[in-house]
Amino acid sequence: MDPETQITLLEAMLDGSRAAALFTDPSQEDHPVIYANKTFEKLTGYSLDETIGHNCRFLQGTDTDPEAVQKIREAIRQETSVTVTLKNYKKDGTSFWNRVHIEPVHAGGRLYFIGTQTDVTVEIRQKKRLEEKEREIEHLSLPVLEIDDGIAAVSLNGEMSVERYRRLTVKLSEYVQEHHSHSVIIDISGLYWDDDTPIFDLLHIQDVLRLMGCRLLVTGISPKAARDIASETGPERPLTAFSAFKQAVETAKVAGALS
Repeated sequence: MDPETQITLLEAMLDGSRAAALFTDPSQEDHPVIYANKTFEKLTGYSLDETIGHNCRFLQGTDTDPEAVQKIREAIRQETSVTVTLKNYKKDGTSFWNRVHIEPVHAGGRLYFIGTQTDVTVEIRQKKRLEEKEREIEHLSLPVLEIDDGIAAVSLNGEMSVERYRRLTVKLSEYVQEHHSHSVIIDISGLYWDDDTPIFDLLHIQDVLRLMGCRLLVTGISPKAARDIASETGPERPLTAFSAFKQAVETAKVAGALS
């Protein structure tokens, strides 16, 4: 295969790639871009004429992480590969999360760098939403507290979901096993209760605790919650509930004394 054909095939491969790619020449002043593929144009909005001959710092903006930029500079100085994710900006000013991989390439006795760039904005946003959701769950599921010998209590706030109930079940079962609790009080006065609230998950917690020799007492039940629970539960799965927390504590103490 002659060199011209090789170059044509290489350009076709790069232009057909889903990743933006460019070559830079560190021997020239200000380390300019000497080649960019069509995907780079689509990703950034900059044409080849606006890209070739310029240092790719034009993608940086006010929220670009200086530490990430420094990692790139250091890798170039040491002639090593590096992968960083940083916020860059398109020609129209739109920001996006850019995963940049830079690799040194030696060709014809000269050093070049090839950089591939992938828009990972959706991935970063999903990760942040997941982290925010996890923080929300941790915030809404307050720590289990021992309020008396063998009596544990937890107060719930906000909206309940199947995932929150799952986490709560795990937390309570582990706590009961470790502390040998005979009663657990769940206060739901701070919960937002609607038609989608998973009532059966509350009963599942009761079943799990009962199998561990522990009883569940629920306080702070609103009139709507009481009606919903009554319509979903039967005599075979009674839920012990109280309007006031103090009543539940006194009942738990009596139960503990009799056990």
